[in-house]
Order: sequence, then structure tokens, then C-alpha cells
Amino acid sequence: MKILKWFAVALILLLIAILIFVFVSHRQNFAESRNYTEAVRAEAPGAMVQLSQGYTHYHLQGPSDAPVVVLVHGFSIPAEAWGETADVLAAAGYRVLSYDLYGRGYSERPRVMFTGEVFERQLVDLLDALHIDQPVVLAGLSMGGAVVMRTAANHPERVLGQILLAPLHQPLQPPPMPERMGHYMISAFYVPTLRASLEADYLSETAKARMIAAYEAQMQIRGFTRALTSSFYAFTTEDHPSFYRQTRAYDLPTLLIWGENDNVVPFSQAEGVRADAQVVEFLALPEVGHTPHLERPEQVHRTMLQFLQTL
Repeated sequence: MKILKWFAVALILLLIAILIFVFVSHRQNFAESRNYTEAVRAEAPGAMVQLSQGYTHYHLQGPSDAPVVVLVHGFSIPAEAWGETADVLAAAGYRVLSYDLYGRGYSERPRVMFTGEVFERQLVDLLDALHIDQPVVLAGLSMGGAVVMRTAANHPERVLGQILLAPLHQPLQPPPMPERMGHYMISAFYVPTLRASLEADYLSETAKARMIAAYEAQMQIRGFTRALTSSFYAFTTEDHPSFYRQTRAYDLPTLLIWGENDNVVPFSQAEGVRADAQVVEFLALPEVGHTPHLERPEQVHRTMLQFLQTL
């Protein structure tokens, strides 16, 4: 009995030590010190528009009468995560719209649960606000892939096709802890670790500088970590494959690009995407991780342009 008692005491002390460590790490790394105000919005490059759930920061470039490609970034890095993709597509004659998802970059942090419906509505609202009525090509990176496929499934008349780079397909399950504790974990470990990853050698100096500046700016605006946490608990857990299958039913063509060394969204999930969506071309890249457009930009951009020319 004494052994069990001491074991229980030791376990409780260990748990307390872990909680203290997480809280201290959160206090050291939590950088959110600015409210989302008009002054903050004025600092944003590009343009700003108020939508039904808040302001959205966006960039629109390329010929005004050209086919439209919409770039949807992933979980945590804002539109700058696309590197030089928007510039390349615009130079090739396309109208390119990139924007920050709610809670990221210079877009607003509404006090809502960050579900798929929220991100879908933001994208549709943005197209409406910019009077983009013709069908567009939606390109999604990582979590942005799930946003793209949900939007295409529910608004097929507005979509010509999809481009997916290492897309979120299988639902993710959050750890067995309250969302509030998840908030502290993301703040303490994920946010600073991701900032450090932006120093990767494969990034061009231009892309690196733009992403670091954008990431550090969003870290300072209150609501960023809350948005990440809510997205993890409320959106990544949804039934994404059902939306992929709907796009197949509508015969919406999909280009799939994936790095075989992806350790964020495993390359093995490509098989499920190909089974569920109408994948007409699949580019698998050996020795490439989670950001193929940054690690093999010429090959990825060439493949994207070839796909676009078929639509």
C-alpha cells in the first residue's frame, strides 16, 4: 500500500512539474501584445476588405480579365507561405488572389469556433466582395487543401478545379486534454518551433524574409494562438474525405502534389486523396518535405501552369 501511495504522490508531482513547465514556456513565448485595430490594419501590405465575419487581408495581382487562381494557405503561416507562387502565376497571365485566413496574418480574429464553415464562408464572401463571379481554380496548401475541397464541394458552380499541395485529408484528433490546455501547449511549443523552421536552407532569401516578417507580425496580434487552437480542435477533426468525394461526384479535376518526405501530412495519405477526389495528375516528389512549392519551385510551378492550361 505504501508503494502505491508513493507512486501516486510521485505521479501527481510529475504532473504538477509538467504543468508548471508548460505555463512558464507559455509566458516566455507568448508574444501577443497588440489588439486588432485600424492602426494594425493600416500596416498590412496589399488590401483589406470587411466581410461577414471580419476584415480579411488579401493580395490580388495579374491581368484583371484573366482566369482567376485563388491560393489558400495552411494552418499557421499566412499567405506568404506561398512564397513566389503568386508572382509566377501572375507573370504567366493569371489573376491571382491570395489572402490570410481568419486568425492569421493581418486578417481579423473573430471570437468564433474556427470550423470549416467559417473558412468556407470567408472564401465565398471574399469572392463576392471582389466581384469575382466566374468559376475559379482553388489551390490549397496543407490545411488550406481541406478548405478548398469543402468550398468546391458546396459551391461547385464557382470552381473549375483544384490544386492540392500536401492537403489535409484525414481528420486529426487533438490530444486528450481540454482546449484551454491545448492553447498553452500550442503557445509554449508549436508557435516558437514553427518560427524557427522558417530559417530552412531551401528557402530563397526573399521568401524567407517575407515569411519571417509576416509570421512575427501575426504573433503579436491578440487572438492568433486562440485561432490556431480552435482550428485544431474544431476544424481539423471534421470529416474532410466526404468533401473530397463530393468534388469527384461533380467531376472537378484535381492536381495533387506531395513530397515523399513530408513529416507533417504524411505522403502515405496521398493514396486516400487519389481514391476520394478526381485526381487527374499526381506529382510525387522524392526527397521533398511538406512545402514542395518552396523546395522544388520550378518543377511545381511548371506542373501547376500545365494543369491550368487544361482547364
